[in-house]
Amino acid sequence: MSFASVAEQGGFTAAARKLNLSKGLISQHVKRLEEALGAQLLFRSTRRIELTEAGTRFLPYCQRIIGTVQTAFEDVSALHTRPEGIVRMTVPVSFGEVFLHEILTQFQAIHPGITIELEMENKFQDMKSAKLDIAIRKGLTEDPDQVALPIGDFSEHICAAPRYWETHSKPNTPAELVDHPCIVNFHLHKQGEWIFYANTDPITVRVNGPIRLNHYPLIRDAAISGLGVALLPRYILEPELQKGRLELALTDYKTPTSPIYIVYPYQGHLPLKNRLLIDFIRDWFQSRPTLLAPMASLP
Repeated sequence: MSFASVAEQGGFTAAARKLNLSKGLISQHVKRLEEALGAQLLFRSTRRIELTEAGTRFLPYCQRIIGTVQTAFEDVSALHTRPEGIVRMTVPVSFGEVFLHEILTQFQAIHPGITIELEMENKFQDMKSAKLDIAIRKGLTEDPDQVALPIGDFSEHICAAPRYWETHSKPNTPAELVDHPCIVNFHLHKQGEWIFYANTDPITVRVNGPIRLNHYPLIRDAAISGLGVALLPRYILEPELQKGRLELALTDYKTPTSPIYIVYPYQGHLPLKNRLLIDFIRDWFQSRPTLLAPMASLP
């Protein structure tokens, strides 16, 4: 810890002040460490302290060990102390509307000292510049400094209200959708093209209809009202299937799927409040596997 503190603070005096130890004791710790390693870790001069090649290689290991020890202390302390603080989180709008009320209500009942600041937004943000702790996302950016934990898959399925199917024949193939009024999500399917797979080759169908929306709950409501055929995500569709307000069609065909992740910026030491929320969300979805699974993957 003394060596890492000297490297991070830029000198023995600053490290001693941070650790509340004497400068002589800090110097002694570093000297003993260098003797044990058989390598010089620091270049010492009257003006500044610099890492040697050995010190540069050794420092990340020290930082990881310190982070692990801090996490261990937090874990044990959490047994008799209440975790506190703010966790800033962003999720897609429809996802937040469907799930987050229940998730956050249950989480806060267990951890009332943690405040969650939730932003519902459909565009990707740079998490560091936006000062976000956690995001739920469909797909990933190419940011190497992010950790992504899969919680399920995004998949869409053809459906309509039972009363709609009473007056319209269910399509047997995707091509027959051109004969139906379709409710298109123009945010996701800008050209009104829906893609299906029977085996391996994609089948693209350009659909049309009297209404185009960019919000899944509104598309769901329009379909329930009998306005036409919709392509809805599993997590929006599942409750309506159970209530009998929507019925599936073209179940022999699949649509493209994308993994859904919990994402957070990489940091050697993840704050306990963040980790508690991440673990809670993962466990919540693992206990409800039908919500984020393609239809074909379930019995």
